[in-house]
Amino acid sequence: MSPADAIGAADVAPPRPLVWVGTAASGASVWSSPMANGAGQKVWDELADVAATTGAWPVLTGPAPVPTSWSLAAGHAIVDVVVPDAEALLEAALAVAPPVAPGFKSRLEPTSQAVVEADVAAGYLALVTGTDGWQLPVAVGFDGVGGWSATEHAAVLRYWSRRYQAELVALTDAGVGLRVNRPPRTHEAAMAAAEEIYTYCPDVVHHGVGSMWALATTIAVSPAWSLRWTS
Repeated sequence: MSPADAIGAADVAPPRPLVWVGTAASGASVWSSPMANGAGQKVWDELADVAATTGAWPVLTGPAPVPTSWSLAAGHAIVDVVVPDAEALLEAALAVAPPVAPGFKSRLEPTSQAVVEADVAAGYLALVTGTDGWQLPVAVGFDGVGGWSATEHAAVLRYWSRRYQAELVALTDAGVGLRVNRPPRTHEAAMAAAEEIYTYCPDVVHHGVGSMWALATTIAVSPAWSLRWTS
């Protein structure tokens, strides 16, 4: 059944048209709606605020209703999988990560708005039923992207949801976008967050900001994290 009725009952206008695009092996149904330029973030904000009531988590999917990185047939219900400990996972990955330039320590310069990169261009927004944001990688089979399994993606997102109150905004072929409601506010905490971000998505440094301090003083302290892998 379409989540449109539940969304309307929560006094939010459901996106139109809202088209069913598939049901994952996890049991989660995926519904999709095209977004005009700049509209995705606003619609996501409205739908995320009522997701607990509607039972459908909104997520921006980029230029496709169902990204090729999603394998709905490989999805699993979260109760059927063991999600690893994210801190141990990230610590182990950081220990073998290639060295990165530390850069220059500078003042914290967060961006002013929680807008993820997936919202820059027109694309699609999906509603995935029966799942919370951090569970989505498992539910839709987001496996192998960035070298992480679906359960490892979910572990990191769950950890960040607890530590930084991060919420999944985008899950695309390019990467992950998060709204971060409690980003770090000190240099020490920002560097710790930067190490986690770098470990999860090294390309944000190697093909992006260039150094750990640049990552710590910009992205890590911002209310939106756009983490993209180049391959």
